[in-house]
Amino acid sequence: MERELAPEIEAALQGRWEPVYRSQLHYLVTWSTRGRRPVLRDRHIQALQQLVQQCAGERDMTLLEVVAGADHAHVLFGLRPSQSVASAVREMKGRTGMDLLTRFPELRVWLRGNLLWDERYAVETVSPARLDAVRARLRGLHASSAEDLAAAS
Repeated sequence: MERELAPEIEAALQGRWEPVYRSQLHYLVTWSTRGRRPVLRDRHIQALQQLVQQCAGERDMTLLEVVAGADHAHVLFGLRPSQSVASAVREMKGRTGMDLLTRFPELRVWLRGNLLWDERYAVETVSPARLDAVRARLRGLHASSAEDLAAAS
C-alpha cells in the first residue's frame, strides 16, 4: 500500500527544505559606548532604535525592546535555535556604530576616535515567563523625563 502526499505538500518538499521551529531563545544584550562616555543624546538614541529595528527585520529576529541611556544600550530580542547570538550582536553593533558615526560626526569628536561601541557586551538569557517583567524593568530604567511628566498629569 503506497501513500501519496497532498499536492501542496509534495510541491513544498521539492523546494528548499527549511526546518520548522516552534521555539525561540530570548536574549537581553547590553553594550556600552567606548570608555563608557555619556555621549548618546535623544537624537542618537532614536536613530539607534531605528537601526536596530531595521537590522532585526533583515536578520529575521524578533525584536522585543530597544532602550538606551547616555552611555549604553539594551536590546531584548528572540532568535531561532539555528541563529547565533554572537553573530546577531556583532552585526547590530557594527552596523549601528558605523551608521551613527556617519550621521552624527560630533560622536567622533566626543569619543576622540572612530569607534563608538566598546568591544565587550553582556548577554543574558530570558525565559518566556520573564519577558514582560524584563521589558517593564527596561522601560522603567530608561523612561525619559517627558514621559514621566505626561504620565503624572
